[in-house]
Amino acid sequence: MIRLLNLLAVCGLIASAVYAYSTKYDTLYQGGQVSKLKTALHKERQAIAVLRAEWQLLTRPERLQAAVEKHLALEPIGTVHLGRLSDLPARPERGDEIGRLLAATATPKDKALPEPRTTGALTRTVTTRTPSTASR
Repeated sequence: MIRLLNLLAVCGLIASAVYAYSTKYDTLYQGGQVSKLKTALHKERQAIAVLRAEWQLLTRPERLQAAVEKHLALEPIGTVHLGRLSDLPARPERGDEIGRLLAATATPKDKALPEPRTTGALTRTVTTRTPSTASR
C-alpha cells in the first residue's frame, strides 16, 4: 500500500513538473511574441511620423504657390468675371408635372373602365337581424 502511494506521489510530482515547465515555456513564448509586436508597432509609428513630416513638407503654401505659377495659367478674379442676375436666362415654366404625367399614362375614355364612384356615392344594402331570428 505504501509503495502504491509512493508511486502515485512520484507520478504526481512528475506531472506537476511537466505542467510547470510547459507553463514557463509558454509564458516565455508569449513574452517573445509581445516584444516582437511592440517592435513592429514602434516601426509603424515611426513610419507614420515620417509620412506626416513628408506631407507637411509637400503641402507648404510657398511650394504649392510655386507649383501653381509654373503649371497653371490662373488669373485673379476681377469685376468683369462677375455676372448680374439680369444676365441669367428666365426660368422655364414647369407647370403641373404630376398632372402631365398622369395625362400621359391615362388610357383613352372609350377603352377605359367606368369611372369609380366616390365613397359618398356608394349605395349599400344594409340588412338587420331581428332579435327573433338571432335566437333560432
